[in-house]
Amino acid sequence: SLINALQFLLIVDRRQMDFGAHDLETSRRFYFPNNSAYVLLEVALPHGSVVLGCVGKGVGHEYSYFAYRGQLDLEDYRSPGGAQVAQPQLHAHMAQRGKLVHSYSTREFTEAIFGSRRRASDNEPDITLFKLDHPSQAEAYRRVLTRTLRLDRLRSAEVKDYLLTIFRRDLPDSNIDFKAEWDKAFAEVNADRAQYEAALRQRGQIETMEQLQGKRLTLRGKLLVQRPQLDALLADWQAHFEQSESALAERIQAVENELDEQLSRVQALSENRADLARQQAEANQRQQRCLDLETEFALLSGRADLESALRLAQDRLDQQTARLHSAGSRSAAAISREIEAALREQEQLRRTQAHLSHNLYLYLQSVLDAPQLERLNRALSAQVLTLGSDAFSADEQALKRWLGSAEHTLELPGLRLQLGGLNPQHSQPDAAELAQRLGEVEAQIARLKQELETARDLDQAQREKARLQSEVDIQKARLARYDEYRQLAETSPARQQALVDVDQQLQQIHQQIESARAHDRALRLRERELQAELQALRDDHRVIVQRREQRRDDGPAFAHLPDLPNTPWVSTRVPGLAQLRGLLEGYLSDCAELLRLDQQLETLRAQLHAGGLTKFQFLGGSEQEIGRMIDFASLLPQEAEALERKARSAVVNVTLCLRELRDGLLAFQSRMRDFNRLVNRRQLSDLSVFRIDPVEESALVEAINALISTAEQVQSGESFELFNHATVLDDATLNRAKALLIRVGEEKGCLRVEHLFRLQFVVGKKGRPEEAFGDIDSAASNGTVLMAKLVTGLALLHLMQDKRHQVQAVCYVDEASALDLRNQRHLIDTAAEFGFALIFASPTPLVTARYCVPITTINGDNHIGRRSWQILEPLNEDLPA
Repeated sequence: SLINALQFLLIVDRRQMDFGAHDLETSRRFYFPNNSAYVLLEVALPHGSVVLGCVGKGVGHEYSYFAYRGQLDLEDYRSPGGAQVAQPQLHAHMAQRGKLVHSYSTREFTEAIFGSRRRASDNEPDITLFKLDHPSQAEAYRRVLTRTLRLDRLRSAEVKDYLLTIFRRDLPDSNIDFKAEWDKAFAEVNADRAQYEAALRQRGQIETMEQLQGKRLTLRGKLLVQRPQLDALLADWQAHFEQSESALAERIQAVENELDEQLSRVQALSENRADLARQQAEANQRQQRCLDLETEFALLSGRADLESALRLAQDRLDQQTARLHSAGSRSAAAISREIEAALREQEQLRRTQAHLSHNLYLYLQSVLDAPQLERLNRALSAQVLTLGSDAFSADEQALKRWLGSAEHTLELPGLRLQLGGLNPQHSQPDAAELAQRLGEVEAQIARLKQELETARDLDQAQREKARLQSEVDIQKARLARYDEYRQLAETSPARQQALVDVDQQLQQIHQQIESARAHDRALRLRERELQAELQALRDDHRVIVQRREQRRDDGPAFAHLPDLPNTPWVSTRVPGLAQLRGLLEGYLSDCAELLRLDQQLETLRAQLHAGGLTKFQFLGGSEQEIGRMIDFASLLPQEAEALERKARSAVVNVTLCLRELRDGLLAFQSRMRDFNRLVNRRQLSDLSVFRIDPVEESALVEAINALISTAEQVQSGESFELFNHATVLDDATLNRAKALLIRVGEEKGCLRVEHLFRLQFVVGKKGRPEEAFGDIDSAASNGTVLMAKLVTGLALLHLMQDKRHQVQAVCYVDEASALDLRNQRHLIDTAAEFGFALIFASPTPLVTARYCVPITTINGDNHIGRRSWQILEPLNEDLPA
């Protein structure tokens, strides 16, 4: 807890803090649970003691920094009541105790302890704890300082990072993109080669551009000739159109008038023909009717026969009507139904009479009481109750039990009947009453049979009357047709003559109508021709007006047409007003074609740009650029020769960045030798040798040396074709070196000095060969590795400190008992030389320490009391044992 708490005062930057298994948020909650929680540190500086502190703010477990001159007295932080002073009252409370407290923001506190902040007043204490050679190393110093609290956790990768940061001023301060440097050295050559290859690759498009440019020059010359001719014709067109339209309209009107007269004549002839056709059809119908009737009455002697037949049929009808008048009104079907009902009643009476003294009803009446009998009389039909004794059998006791279940219901298997609404079906008559009723029914049956026979004769008579009525109607109709026949026969000669006359008239009218129609067709053809001529004139006018409004030859593309390059165009014919529409449409089409050619050429130009041909993009207008592109494509063989010559001049520049990397590696190796001498001032444990060597990444370094060496040969004139793109690919060694540098640069984002080596920890014991390890934790035993880490970390901090400003800081060593006594003393002396005092953490007291601070546990909390500190001093050898 003590060591972690120091991070708030010595590290300050939360990003650099390391609380082991706990994150920053948990640690802040632990150290600053409220606004009266403090982390305090008394620092003995050359100009006097100062107290540095953090105090919690309460909300969000935030904290603020403060400092004041003087020594640390915990009673200064207690109120008169014994409670700890809260953050809002801190300044006033300390002022009462004669101490001036200065507050700092996180940035201000960081700058103050590293000596890079100018004090706001003379009263503000100087709290510089760490004075560095270079302020830019402050972040690296904080990172390493964080590790001083946990140097046992120092890792090999961190050692390399710290060393690079410390020696950064002696190394190239740049990230080298070898591919970019390569491209930069050959930028002009590559640019010219790209233009050459783009033109070579797009030769087909350039040839198309040349053809389109030729068409455009021809169109420009043609339009320059046609524009004044078109303007003159357009000036005369309106008057020509109005005169021609008026003349055509008058001629069309004359034809339409003649057509109207012709139409009236044809309509009159058509109406006359329709009347004659109707008369002809009626005469033909009457003639055919006469023939039909003549056939019907061919065997008849005269009208008297028909009259006689009619009188005979009428007499028979009158007689039949009289007979029916005296007949009854009931039908035979109704009488038959009455007879069937009487027969059923007769059968029932006879059955009752046959079993009058021994039927089911009498049996039930003898064995059942009156309510039970009445229930069965309501449920069973009269036919069932009159059954004879041979037609039923009964169990008297079972029947009574069955009827004794309920009074007004009758239960059957699966059925219950309610009998309250049913009437009795049978009453037992005596013999006299039964005989009397049977006689009445038999008499009724005999009477009904007589009535049925009479009713059946009446129906036959009705049908006979209907037949006679139909015969009378037929005779009347024949008599009427005969009279019609006599009339038609008398007028037949006159009707035949009328048919002949009508036929002649119809032929004449038909000839007249056909002649009129032929003349009508000629007139309509003439009208259509005139209408077509007028419509063509109007279409020409509409199109000419529309096209005239659509002229775009006054736009930017045509404003300077006379000033643009063109091919002269010679016309062999002078157009007139009749050719104006075609001339105008052709002119507009040529204008559109010219615009389309402009667009196509611009598109081709843009495609050539996109394809890489941009050599002439900013050397003039598009017209000049197109011309130069065409000329350039025609001179590609000469351009290829010029490119080969330019490639030789970029050889030396390509390796400057590689020399810078190699020099940086050599500088780092030199500084590492100084660092190793600093670390080896004192022996580490039982090691006779301990150093950190930067081992070169052989493939990268060899690739750099190969390129530099070959470039030097090029510079001296031995191999001018080395970096020519067409020949460098033929050298397998150089090609692999180049490819390796580009690939590593792409993988790592760039090439830096740190990529050219890896750290190797070399250890050796006396009398044994040296061993090299890539990981410091694998170099030796745990105690020796811990000793090496501690010395390495302290040396790193020592390198960054300003040697003129000596401030002794603390360094935490966990599990210090892992070191033997000799190594503990060596480590204490080495730390003192580097400006650090060590804090050993050990489960047992260590005799090499000056102070022993026991940690006691009370109620689960760790406590450190000033009074429990123990000072350890060497025993006086003169004292008695």
